[in-house]
Amino acid sequence: MEKRQIGIEEWMEMSRSGLKVPITTLLQGDSMRPLIRLGKDPVTIVPVTEPLQIGDVVLFTDGKRYVVHRLWKLDPESGIAQTWGDNCKVPDAPVPLAQVYGKVVSYTRNGKVHRLDTERARSFGLFWMKHGLVRRFEILLYRIVRKLHKIMTGK
Repeated sequence: MEKRQIGIEEWMEMSRSGLKVPITTLLQGDSMRPLIRLGKDPVTIVPVTEPLQIGDVVLFTDGKRYVVHRLWKLDPESGIAQTWGDNCKVPDAPVPLAQVYGKVVSYTRNGKVHRLDTERARSFGLFWMKHGLVRRFEILLYRIVRKLHKIMTGK
């Protein structure tokens, strides 16, 4: 199978024209850490072809940029979705479902593929989102450890 390197914009155009192919890419931000690490864990995204579920990790646009976050709330009747990054303290502003273009089905870490389109993965995501105190503590602890590591190693 031939692999080409394309950007999200080109992939979006291909999807709109009816060509439904997956894309594997590295994320630019760290809003999905610790699940997906900045520039280290490639994610595979497929176009949305079936109904989304709460807990799915999705690719959407907020009008300015493309974002990969977890689906937090979904109202198909009004056509509104709300997402929340795993490393974010608060959910994102709601967006029209029409701005949700893809679903992240897996990420790869150290050569091992981890599926995100399973019930188990969605359940973990729901637990993470619903336990805000755990999330805030985990984020704070990670930032402290990271800062201490930088101080101790000079990196």
